Amino acid sequence: MTVGVPQRWHVYVVDLERRVGTKPGKQRPCLTIQPVEIGQAGLQSTVVLPITTKLVRGDAFPLRVRLPAGVCRLVTDSDVLVDQIRAWDNELFREDLGILPEALQQEVRGALAEFLDLA
Repeated sequence: MTVGVPQRWHVYVVDLERRVGTKPGKQRPCLTIQPVEIGQAGLQSTVVLPITTKLVRGDAFPLRVRLPAGVCRLVTDSDVLVDQIRAWDNELFREDLGILPEALQQEVRGALAEFLDLA
């Protein structure tokens, strides 16, 4: 079952298929960062940031942004992998886990701007 056009700043369970090298694999939560207008323009993929429960110690900003357990139905603390930006086929989006709170959206925006040297 697919979810239609994924919504920006929502966390979805996405089928990332098999793991290769440093690319996260399996079905895992991902944060959509692509504006909805682009998705509605007929693209068949959406830009996401994978989320992992393999946490790193200390401050890994801007490579990671910490999401506390309970946000978007995540059962454990998790990290958004800012350095793992990818576009993924919309057919592989499985379940909408909810919208990221505004304060965390701002933190991810800041991490993306710093990581991509846009600040």
